Amino acid sequence: MKKLTFFLFFFILVTSLWAEEDLKETPVEKSSNSGSFGGPVLKLTEINDVFGLMVGGRGGWIYKHTYAIGGGFYGLLRDIEVEVPRTNSERDFEFAYGGLELEYIIAPRRDLHLSAQTLVGFGGLTDRYQRVYVYYDEYGRLGGPDDSFFILEPGLNLVWNMKTYLQIYFGASYRYIRGVGVEGLRNADLNGLSVAVTFKFGRNAKVEPPDQSEFEGIYIF
Repeated sequence: MKKLTFFLFFFILVTSLWAEEDLKETPVEKSSNSGSFGGPVLKLTEINDVFGLMVGGRGGWIYKHTYAIGGGFYGLLRDIEVEVPRTNSERDFEFAYGGLELEYIIAPRRDLHLSAQTLVGFGGLTDRYQRVYVYYDEYGRLGGPDDSFFILEPGLNLVWNMKTYLQIYFGASYRYIRGVGVEGLRNADLNGLSVAVTFKFGRNAKVEPPDQSEFEGIYIF
């Protein structure tokens, strides 16, 4: 998990410097209909009946301020404790996942608006102590220190256009996980609701209204 913390720190540093460069842009420069974005994400969630904080980041490309495609990676800052009934022992797992993210932004010109997004990807469980235990599951697989699974996570966000280079997302999502093969752990134990805050940096993140000077001398009524 130290690698994840370092990654997040580096990600925040890079996106912050990126935002500063946007501030230096001249005010006469016209906004583009598309561009890249990125930023850190904090998620509060319940996993295996225990609340925990997940940290990570997302980034990608946005088209016409409405359609976004990119990727995200998230990791839990605490271990998942799993009781192993066969040996009456306990294992501690690190939990992380990531994948492709698709987003549709509704009414992006408004200071407060909505967006819907979905993550499709894979995740993993890693035994903190890298222990291999002698156990064969129903598929004849030997239990080991790692496990992987498929994840689908749809969500809905309230988006605040705070600056031309910064949006803040307040969102909620739900994890659907399939393929967990750890003894003492079910798919349902990892499914769950998350609430998240995302800081999204990017060129022209806020859609400015049209320049009123363009309409001088034009009267509709």
